[in-house]
Formats: sequence, C-alpha cells, structure tokens
Amino acid sequence: MMKKVLLLFLVTAMVFGITSIVGAKIVGTPHDLAPEPCAMCHTPHNGSGQYPIWNRSQTGADYTMYSSTSFDMGADIAATPQPPSSLCLVCHNGQSSTLVNYPGPCSSPDSAYDYDMPNFACGNLGSRTGGTAHTLTDDHPLSFTYNPALDTATDDNGFPPITPITEGTRTRDFITGDLSGTLYPLYTFEARVDQFECATCHAVHDTADYPDKGTLQVYFLRNDNTGSTMCQDCHTKR
Repeated sequence: MMKKVLLLFLVTAMVFGITSIVGAKIVGTPHDLAPEPCAMCHTPHNGSGQYPIWNRSQTGADYTMYSSTSFDMGADIAATPQPPSSLCLVCHNGQSSTLVNYPGPCSSPDSAYDYDMPNFACGNLGSRTGGTAHTLTDDHPLSFTYNPALDTATDDNGFPPITPITEGTRTRDFITGDLSGTLYPLYTFEARVDQFECATCHAVHDTADYPDKGTLQVYFLRNDNTGSTMCQDCHTKR
C-alpha cells in the first residue's frame, strides 16, 4: 500500500512538475504557437537530423553574413549560420518552414503547422520579401569564433575573457558579463569551437522579469537589457 501511495505521489509530482516547467518556459510567450507549442520546433521521433530532435524543414537559403572593417573577429566567421542559429532562422528568416513530423499515431507532416513569419514582424531577420536570399549584414554578427585576444587597440571594446565551467563531466565555455555577471554560452558545432550564436544572448525556453516591459520577458534575453546592460556586458569600453 505504501509503495502505491509513493508511486502515486511521484507520478503526480512529475505531471505537475512538467506542467509547471512548460507553463513557465513556453506557454503564454510569443513561442507558444498552439495547439502544440513543443511540436512547433521539436519531435521525439524522426527529427530532421539537426539537433535537438528538430521538427522543421526549409528549402535552401543563401545568407550574406555580417562584415565590417571594425569586426576584429570577422576573419573566422562561418559562410552560413551554424546551429543553433540556423535553427532559429528556420522561422526567423522570413521564409516558410514546414513540420517534419506531426505528433501522434502514424506520425506524418501536417500543413496546419507550417509557419511563415510575417514580413513586417520585428523578429523576421534577413529577407523581407519571403525569398531565399537573406542578408544578415544589418544584424549582430553570429556564427563567429569568439576570441577577445583579437580585439585591437584601435577598437578597444574590452571584450571579457572566456570562462570554462565544468558541470559533472562536461566543460563548457562562457562569456561572463563584465557588468552583470551573466553567463553567455558559446557553442561548438563540428570543427567550430567557441561560436557566438543567437542563443548566446537569447534563451528561447526561458522567461524572466524585465521591469520596463512587464513581468514577461518577450525577447527571451539572458538578462534584463535595461540601460543596455547586456551590450555593456561585452562591449565594456564602448
């Protein structure tokens, strides 16, 4: 009897725990694309092959990456956005994307889950016309190797060093915000290490208090950017 009560308690806790996690992270945010908020991006089976169990596909897109004479780390920028930035852009480049695997019995695509960010949307990066040519030259650079040693005396941004943090058996590199102490993760994909990506500044599953916007942080930033705090975390002298 005691075992049954304990099992019931654990199952109940698990259900409420999962519900609270989903509720706190996705439901009610701009990423809550009902009726299946998780399935809009993820599938537990037969994902597209891009991590993590990715559930969207898109025809090929050509990108013009960021370039500037003052971009000290630009020599090692990738030719095209790398994961996880490439995953973000499947919805945020203004080009329609389709579902790989609809959840449920006999899983198959479902056109009701196709997604096309409106051209006027502020989260639509790159193409504003819905085509396959996308320019990222007017957005913060991404998919480049973060190396503060390349910051020249001429520009002198004062970029903070890389901080390795070990959790269990895994060591991961972060940028530690100089002003707020926020940890901004760097990413490794195949041969590219310490990559600055969309998710370095954005945490798509998380919400946090953002005092001047209300209690819900609609931009999914890793820190409150009031007073340009996040900008100053890296560009400490600019």
